[in-house]
Amino acid sequence: MTDHKSLSFTAFLQIAGCPLNTLDSICKGPIILTSPTNGLGPGLDGSRALGMLDGTDEDWELGKDTGLITFDKGPDALPLLLYFRHFDNGYRLYVRSGKHFGEGIFSNANGLITAQPITDRDPGLWKLIDIQSGRPFDLARCEGSEFDVQMASAEGHPVEAHFLYPVGAFLASYPAAHQGDVTLIIQEREVDWLSAG
Repeated sequence: MTDHKSLSFTAFLQIAGCPLNTLDSICKGPIILTSPTNGLGPGLDGSRALGMLDGTDEDWELGKDTGLITFDKGPDALPLLLYFRHFDNGYRLYVRSGKHFGEGIFSNANGLITAQPITDRDPGLWKLIDIQSGRPFDLARCEGSEFDVQMASAEGHPVEAHFLYPVGAFLASYPAAHQGDVTLIIQEREVDWLSAG
């Protein structure tokens, strides 16, 4: 029988060396995103979407001047700490820091991956694949604290870093997504439900 606690951990996620957080933690103003599944559809509220920023001041000016972005860069925030709770078929992710502490990580019908309150259902399961081996990520077989992985929803939809031109990216998961790589920065291993870590 699998010991779920021994395979559970807390970690930060990074894309290309940039830590992820909810966009409302690192941006200010209305955060309107185009749907990753239908770029021509109506704008979506992206405030709770997981994303990162890496644009220069000139990129921000370009984005605002051309109407590509509806928000401004906010104050620097600490990376978002996530709890990866192991289950038989993957991991459920829970927020362990910041303004969305205690919420779960969900994927919605438009493909956005967001932090949301946990009400009538648990967060969906996510599968992690170790890029080096191509096999499911197994914390028990990994030494160190930094690992490159690919993620997919329980339905098999890849997780991509959807470009937020010209200032960053946000995570999305849908059937036609382009598989992206993310980096896990492990903070603590063998984390149980009640650990504040």
